[in-house]
Amino acid sequence: MNAKQRALGYVRALPGIDMGDVVRLSGDMARLAEREGFTLVEVFIEKEPARTTALEALTRYCQRHDIRNVVVPTSEHLNTLPVLATLAKELLQEEIGGQVWIVTSTDEEPSCPPTP
Repeated sequence: MNAKQRALGYVRALPGIDMGDVVRLSGDMARLAEREGFTLVEVFIEKEPARTTALEALTRYCQRHDIRNVVVPTSEHLNTLPVLATLAKELLQEEIGGQVWIVTSTDEEPSCPPTP
């Protein structure tokens, strides 16, 4: 019997996201991981939108523990600018030697409630 591959999740504290949203997004990421044959073992949370401390820690963790799959709720969690989000995804994939999975396309559904 083969153990499932492990995956990590990444959530950025975007405007309008609270801890309840983080729990919901974590569930969404876990379901995607399960469908793809992975087990989501931990979610790294970037608490300061302008920082990348958690993303850097996630990258190091993947490299140390041979984890090749990262799940994010939307590309917006990698960067709010689409071009930079694509670049961030490509760089992360290169650094972990694996795949970044995106739960929902930002074209389909917003990742967080609109701010009033």
